[in-house]
This record gives sequence, structure tokens and C-alpha cells, in this order.
Amino acid sequence: MFPFGCRPSLPPRLPRPVPPFPGEASASYVFRLAVANQVDPADLRAHLAGRRKHGPVTLDALASATGRSRYALAWALPELRPGTIPRADPALPGHVRRTVCCRCAARRDAHPFAAVWQPAEVSICPSHRIWLGSAAHPRFRRQYDIDGLTEILRAQGRHSRLARRRGRQAAINAIAEASRITAFWARHGYYRDRRVPLIRELRGVIPLTGKLSSWDEVTAVVTYPETVDLARVLAMPRWRSPGASAGDIQHFQQEIRLSTGIRYEWKDSRNDPLFRWFQKHREALNTDSPKDKQHADLPHL
Repeated sequence: MFPFGCRPSLPPRLPRPVPPFPGEASASYVFRLAVANQVDPADLRAHLAGRRKHGPVTLDALASATGRSRYALAWALPELRPGTIPRADPALPGHVRRTVCCRCAARRDAHPFAAVWQPAEVSICPSHRIWLGSAAHPRFRRQYDIDGLTEILRAQGRHSRLARRRGRQAAINAIAEASRITAFWARHGYYRDRRVPLIRELRGVIPLTGKLSSWDEVTAVVTYPETVDLARVLAMPRWRSPGASAGDIQHFQQEIRLSTGIRYEWKDSRNDPLFRWFQKHREALNTDSPKDKQHADLPHL
């Protein structure tokens, strides 16, 4: 395109300047532009950067190539907004990168694997009721049609309220902790009453043992309602940063039961991840105390 050095001017307009998705990752948008205009993505990036070697793609270059205003592109592409740290991950605080809803992509005749930055608490496409994925399970990217699965849809509402009430980062932390616990339960077949109907709806059949392996894509979906309900407890200040007036393990157990509907029975054991969570946060207040006093407030069977 420009065999000697850098091109001094902005790139010409492309034949097919496809629009970006709201919140789209810049690499995803450049890739889709390349596919739409039938050019190699690396060549298009070099063309936009104005040099042989890969350089940064600027708003000015994209505006010239697509005919869209710098303001519109900056609104749609958060990585290129003024003041954003280059190559920051995430591009926006409290956001995660997800594959765009397959039906949203189909409506735009877009590449089905376009990537967008979304708030971490958004797990479902509100327009098409497609499961987009959980921020706590980034490697599980399969999308599911959950229209009619009211328990999952309601869990999305509770998740959003949790982020608004406790703050986005606090919700991210609590969901991550809760998801590890519910994945453990699913892997061992514990407390499966809520999961079994969801597995049946998504798969048609359920495992004979009721257990789900760690790499099963459906795990993140069917554990989502109990994960959100458990995270609401784990995010509570009285359990996360308990003071002198905090309840003991029996009160914590009762809170779990009321919030999740799970008949949780605590066990003073390394095999009970929820008890370990409680123990860890209780011990954090007593780091200066003798080790034998760290468990003084915990009852023993």
C-alpha cells in the first residue's frame, strides 16, 4: 500500500464501513472491517496505522476510513476514548470482554465472534435472552437460549441490583467467590435440587450422578441462580468484615439457607469451601491473636 516509510496522510474511506457495536473492542472492530472489505486484518491494521509495522490505530484514522465522527467512534470503542490507558485490560473498570449476542450479530450481518466490553454483572442479552457468559467463568463462552428459564432471568435482575447496592467491584469479588463454591457443589453433586431442572431444560437429560465436571460449559449457567444468591450473602458487610456483634456459624448457616433455599449444613472441614470462606474472614480480624484463639467463636460438633 505504501512501500516506502509511513503514509503522511489519513487513509481513504473503505468501500464497506460497517458500524461498530456499542462497547466493541477495537481489535474486534478492525477485524470485522477487514472481513467486510475482503482484506487481510493485518494489512488493514497497517493501512490504518499508516506504516508497515503494526502501530496504534487512532480515532482520526478510523474516522477517515469509515466516514464516522470521532465522537461516535469514541463512544462505541472504549479502548480509543481519550484518557484511556493503551492496552488496558479491562478497558473500563468493572467491565469484561464478551462475545456479542449471536442474534444481535445476525441482525447486523456481522461476524458472529465480535467482542464487546460489557459491565461484569450483565450475563444475558436483554433483547434476545441469550446467555452471554459469566465473568467468573471466562473460559466458558458458549451461548444458550434461556427464554423461558425464569429462574435464570430473575437471577440476572438480582445480580444487577447487587452491583448497584454494593458497588460493581464488590459484586465482582463476591460473584467470583460464590462461583467457586457453587462449581464445587456441582462437581460433587451437592445441593442439586435447583440445578437439575435447569440441566434438563438445556440438555434434555441430566447426568445419572447429578454431577457436572469442571470443564462442562453448562455449569456456569445452571449454577448462576445459586451463585447470585450466595454472592448476596458473601457481599454483606457483617459477614465480609464481621465485627464484635457478628453472628456465629449457625447464624451464617441460617442466612445461607434463607437467601439461597439450599439446606446448607456446615462442616468444620477442608472439604467445605463455604465454611472455609467464613473461617477465613473471621480469622482476618484476629491475625494478632494466638492461633488457638482464632477458632474460639466457632462451635464444634
